[in-house]
Amino acid sequence: MADPDNYTDPPTFLSHLQRNPRLQPYDFWPLVADSTVIVQHLSSVVIFICCFVGIYEDKVSPSYVSTLGNVCTVLGWGFWDYWVAHTQAARVIPKPTATPGSQFQTSENDRPDDQYADQQRSRPSSRDSELAGLGLNLNPRGLVVPSDSSHPQSMPSTQFTPSNPSSASSATSSQIYTTQNPASGHHPFTSPLSPRNQQRLATMKSAVLIYCALLGLSPILKSLTISTSSDSIWAISASLMCLNIFFFDYGGGVGAKFPASLSTNAALMSSTVLASRLPSAAHVFSLTLFSMEIFGLFPIFRRHLRHESWRGHLALAFALVLVAGGGLGLVWSTEGSWQAMLLGMLLWSLVAVLGMGGCSWWLIRLQHYKNVVTGPWDPARPVIRAGGWE
Repeated sequence: MADPDNYTDPPTFLSHLQRNPRLQPYDFWPLVADSTVIVQHLSSVVIFICCFVGIYEDKVSPSYVSTLGNVCTVLGWGFWDYWVAHTQAARVIPKPTATPGSQFQTSENDRPDDQYADQQRSRPSSRDSELAGLGLNLNPRGLVVPSDSSHPQSMPSTQFTPSNPSSASSATSSQIYTTQNPASGHHPFTSPLSPRNQQRLATMKSAVLIYCALLGLSPILKSLTISTSSDSIWAISASLMCLNIFFFDYGGGVGAKFPASLSTNAALMSSTVLASRLPSAAHVFSLTLFSMEIFGLFPIFRRHLRHESWRGHLALAFALVLVAGGGLGLVWSTEGSWQAMLLGMLLWSLVAVLGMGGCSWWLIRLQHYKNVVTGPWDPARPVIRAGGWE
């Protein structure tokens, strides 16, 4: 007699039983190190809230907040520009040195084809476009390449490769750079600025444009919620700030310009409705500008700092925790003494340390309750490859 369809052999039924075959156990200290990104963002949110409360209660001057934010933004942009320039310099592949008999000549293999060069000029790489600016400027449509002033329309067929890097930099600074727009058939125009200087100039122009636009929109933003009660404003701003915290891209890398548009837009909208409760347009301008810097540009700097220097990342996290704790102490105290500031630093540091350690330990303990049982009775999972199904 044949066996039924649901027949199982008792001696061999559980021989291939597997429990949690793909489980990767967490380690405590790596989790604590990764949680510094969350602490940095939470401290940034606390710093912004403390600045708003200080401006709203006339404890802090709005010009002091905007000036300090501008100085920190310029310093951060300087570090960012140095890192980007260093990254681009590391990606440059040096050409082979010429023979003594042909010092000013290159071989036929080193000369790029004209059609390929035109395609490269009309199609910049994604890495160059993402390093074009801090999310403020528009990347030029054409690829900027050095060229001889007497031949502005084509790349020079002969190049001199000095052996000294300092002489190479000086020779590059004295060249004329051409930019060609592939969408138009006009001749390329010459520029005495290098590609990096052109990108810096475009970033500065965009920053000035945003500064002037925000200065003109400040009176309108001040009267944006004039017919709304303050209780509704506090509730809306708190909800938007919670959206910013929960939807922030904590694992975003260096290549992403705006990794969390929902989080950034929620923070900017929260700052806008909070700024509408301030007494003057100058107060609105200062707080809105500071919110754009701390929620729009500061996360980009934090990601680059974490990529470049882990010690700098930890130092920044420690500094943000101290500043956020000091701000909480100054806001909560009626007198604003330095004792209250020290107390706030101590309490917020304790909360950060307990949160990092406690949440990491809690996540490790939760892995003990993970119970995924697999065996030969599970349905087969198809594996999709380039050649077809398996």
